[in-house]
Amino acid sequence: MIQITKKMHKGNWQIFLLFDYNADIVETIKKMEGVHYSKTHKAWYLPYSKPAWHAFLKTGLSYQISEFGTTGPNTPLSENTETNQADVPSQCNHEAADKKELNIRYKHPYLLITGRLTVEEIAKLKSLPKTYWNVRYQNWVVEAKVNHLEFLHQELNFISQNQFEVWKTQIAEVENPPKCMLYKSPEYPDQILLQLSGTGVDVDFVKYIPERKYHSDKKFWVLPYDDKLIERIIDHYTALKTMVINKIQPENAKAKTVNYKELREYLLHKTPEVLLPFATDYLKVLMRERYSNNTLKEYHGKFMKFAKAMLPKTCDAITEAEVNDYIAKISQEKVSESLINTTINAIKFYYEKVIYLPDFKIERIKRPRKAMLLPKVLSVEEVDRMLRATENLKHTTLLYALYGHGLRLNEVLHLRLEDILWDRNQLYIKAGKGKKDRYITMSQEFKLIISAYAHEYQPRHWLFEGHDQVSQYSERSVQQVVKQAAQKAKISKRVTPHTLRHCYATHLVDAGTQLPYIKELLGHKDIKTTMIYTHITTASIEKVVSPLDMLKRRPESYEKPQ
Repeated sequence: MIQITKKMHKGNWQIFLLFDYNADIVETIKKMEGVHYSKTHKAWYLPYSKPAWHAFLKTGLSYQISEFGTTGPNTPLSENTETNQADVPSQCNHEAADKKELNIRYKHPYLLITGRLTVEEIAKLKSLPKTYWNVRYQNWVVEAKVNHLEFLHQELNFISQNQFEVWKTQIAEVENPPKCMLYKSPEYPDQILLQLSGTGVDVDFVKYIPERKYHSDKKFWVLPYDDKLIERIIDHYTALKTMVINKIQPENAKAKTVNYKELREYLLHKTPEVLLPFATDYLKVLMRERYSNNTLKEYHGKFMKFAKAMLPKTCDAITEAEVNDYIAKISQEKVSESLINTTINAIKFYYEKVIYLPDFKIERIKRPRKAMLLPKVLSVEEVDRMLRATENLKHTTLLYALYGHGLRLNEVLHLRLEDILWDRNQLYIKAGKGKKDRYITMSQEFKLIISAYAHEYQPRHWLFEGHDQVSQYSERSVQQVVKQAAQKAKISKRVTPHTLRHCYATHLVDAGTQLPYIKELLGHKDIKTTMIYTHITTASIEKVVSPLDMLKRRPESYEKPQ
């Protein structure tokens, strides 16, 4: 007997004919007009129309409509070909429930069971989650899931093999709908990746694309980068009602960034009205000089604090002596040397670049004496514990990028897919600190993890994206990732993203890498900045023998404490 079912295929509803192989039935079906065979569904099908249905009826083949369970050679598929009978609400009366013969129907999202069941069958049925007895319609209601259907078929023998196959396909398409994912990976810079998943997804279409290559380990296709090909793929799968997710950034598209205009309006909104004229001129010059957004915020905040402290005197009437008095005052507070220097830089910028005062001697502004503070670093073992303690793939990749290449926080956030030069084993750091570009040798461990990361997260433009998949990952998020990794690794000291940069440099010095190379890798302007890591390294210090050890005292001469 032929099972009849309605299914969406190639963008249109079709009548599918499901049956165990029979040469006579196949020959009869082949003689019909408009009949086709689907390799995807492994079944013959007709257009969902009255002429096609009546043509099938004329063959005299015995059939059963799967949605209703009705049989016979002359029962019409539907009086209205635009209505799917499986979606028509069912009505169950008390007589149906009293019948001994079992009747099961699939009405999404439920399987409805009527008829008398044994106590043992009822107990097994109730073992399925969310199964209940509907008093109004006198039937059992089972959530339509593939595993529930398999239970009814295998454990309770409620469903025939043919019916099981038909419903299994229908339910699987709802549970796991066909999906088409287009994305890029640094591993394949001039190509696109296509991932097809879900029940009934059309794979045959891809097999006819030239220069395709399938990777069975990660289940994706590698295709040539071609805008017309991308458009064809999207059009084809959209017509099939397949979910299409396109994560390929158009070449002329721009990633979302905070623009100067928005930032300027935000900063001016925070400025007291009496200081607006000075703030407006100050920000205008900062933007003209193309300072970064972070510098704009830092300089504006520090300079406005200074200008407010000088009131009622205005900025254009202040002497260098008053500036030095202000710096001396904030130096007495519990603030870092870095904050004091940023304040001095912000004030000096105003008197050097924004306004010219003939009597103002900029060189008379004094900086506090610089302390010799060594950066805090972790041992190789501690860093290893941090990396192992992090289970989230995105967070692990982020830590690999920071420690494996000594990147600043801002640099890792500005990494783009195109900055990963896979074949050259390099990272391109665009406009790092001081607007300087540089190349860094890419870690081989990082290459392994970035390959898995690209397939898992499919970034569009920025390597590390926010939840909207348009803007960059936030600084705060990166700081939290590093902090939590250190806590999981049982590291008590304070660890920041910049700590991992210090670790990178120190561990390179420990390994014997020459300072000029480290200077270039870190993007330092002056070798003196790099030389600070020579004060941290243990490579040479470990060779020093203490005078106490030179005494060669015998262990037996030590007395154990009482």
